[in-house]
Amino acid sequence: GAPRIATTAARLLERWTGWAEHQCCALPGAGDAPSAPNLRMFGSGYLHWGVQSNWNFVAAMATVAAHSRGAFAEKAHALAVSTLHAALATHVTGDRRCPDGKQWGHTWISMLGIERGMQGVASLHHTLTEMDNAALRRVLVSEADWLLNEARRGEHGGVCASKWASSRMNVPESNIWSGAFLWRVAQMYPDEPSAAAWMERAHVYFINGVSVETDAQDETIVAGKPVRARHVGANFFLHYALDHHGYLNVGYMAICASNAAILHFDAKRAGWERPDSLDHHQGDLWNVLRRMVFADGRLARVGGDSRVRYAYCQEYLLPSLLYAADRFGDAHALELAERQVEWIAQEAEANADGSFYGTRLAHLRDTNPHYYCRLESDRAVVLAMLLNYLPLVHVPPAPSSGFEESVAGDWVEHEHGAVLTRSATRFASFSWRSHGLGQALCVPPQESS
Repeated sequence: GAPRIATTAARLLERWTGWAEHQCCALPGAGDAPSAPNLRMFGSGYLHWGVQSNWNFVAAMATVAAHSRGAFAEKAHALAVSTLHAALATHVTGDRRCPDGKQWGHTWISMLGIERGMQGVASLHHTLTEMDNAALRRVLVSEADWLLNEARRGEHGGVCASKWASSRMNVPESNIWSGAFLWRVAQMYPDEPSAAAWMERAHVYFINGVSVETDAQDETIVAGKPVRARHVGANFFLHYALDHHGYLNVGYMAICASNAAILHFDAKRAGWERPDSLDHHQGDLWNVLRRMVFADGRLARVGGDSRVRYAYCQEYLLPSLLYAADRFGDAHALELAERQVEWIAQEAEANADGSFYGTRLAHLRDTNPHYYCRLESDRAVVLAMLLNYLPLVHVPPAPSSGFEESVAGDWVEHEHGAVLTRSATRFASFSWRSHGLGQALCVPPQESS
């Protein structure tokens, strides 16, 4: 299975490159500054989705370049370098502006694109110039210092957490990617004066990522301190339900796992020290989340969805599955990843233009290309992760039972009002706080649509 899905991922990314190249535009005045020649951005390049899309594109093109040969590899490499230059030049510390006339950076979400993109940038390192590396360091250090000294999300500063979205402090996913980013920059630039402070703050972010109320009394020593000493608040309910965006949000449970996955594999690949706090409750979360996945790798959105179906959050299940296999020894995770790649390929191959979503989301492509390009880039970047991370996965022993047997049984979260029961013949759930209205689901387990 593993070589086959890698081959499929590489083929899909090569196919996508032809479509994606035509979604790139030159930055205004791109050739004027010697520090930033030939600058292009993928998609709109606007804040914030456009900037994230561009980082995703950098990673995808760098990965295509590393897995291709000849003129095709050269073209992908040139696209990766050009769009990386644009990302670095348009940061608040740079000398260029995005196509919307703004500079990006120093927000709670600005390091997310970087986090998802660095797995591809890693394969460019042997071709980056001294000037490129200096620019990369300038951006990463600036973002890390902002997180350490000035971080805000809305009216809340620093590390915050709350079970309920209505508090505007239910922020598990950004706590995890903030911690991952701080740890990454400290490992890349250990000679920076703030490196030790970045690592300590990273631990605080991780402890308050997949956090629950009982952490407040938890004496377990993690990275030199009891869990309770770094605990700020619970972002999850005791049985790992998540109220993100105000409803039972299975998709963002997967996003939380994916950001831990990214640092897990990037650290393994680079030989960095691994933060002891990275996996805080991630295994517990996975044991719940895996029961909300159909056998073909589709998320079972028992609380509904406020996003495009089988797109953004669904994509990031893919690195989460690799993490579950490698870190938690989930014997079914690679099989689920293989099924997910199969239906990604099926949808892509139904589009004549090389895009991932051109047929299903044609209306979105035509009415909101800014967001459409983001969705395209998310699918591309997780396929790049698959290619970069799969060789690092320690394959678990073969499962002793089928997947449905492994997820059979009941799950309940009394406080949030959610219940799930699953067997070989039935998947049934009720979520009182789902998107829009309470939602009941009762389907055969193979009916993932």
